[in-house]
Amino acid sequence: MTDDDLTALAKQYFTALDARDPDALGQTLADDCRVTIETHGITYDGRAAICDLFATRWQGPMRAVHHDFTHSPSASTGRIASQFTVSYFGPDAPEPKSNANIFCMVDGKITEIAVYMAGANTIKT
Repeated sequence: MTDDDLTALAKQYFTALDARDPDALGQTLADDCRVTIETHGITYDGRAAICDLFATRWQGPMRAVHHDFTHSPSASTGRIASQFTVSYFGPDAPEPKSNANIFCMVDGKITEIAVYMAGANTIKT
């Protein structure tokens, strides 16, 4: 994958999150993808588990929007670091925060995501 390919796939992932679209999210993930929320010691294994995690979270009234990205791709390693701001909307929404994800990508799919999150774990359901 080129740097542009890595960046496009990361953008596709965040677009799916913001759209609350589990099918679009699943299209970005390898079957055996792993998400680790490094700052909270939590791991989710497999596309189905990851999509279920977000689909359950999206049932609530709080919405998240990811923006102000800095993507740092490395085609030679198949990795991209994405730093961004996430803003929340809805009842008791927390303040915006700065987060970062490091993605490993192979053959047009995300195989691993390491999430570094400021403050409370807002992914956890």
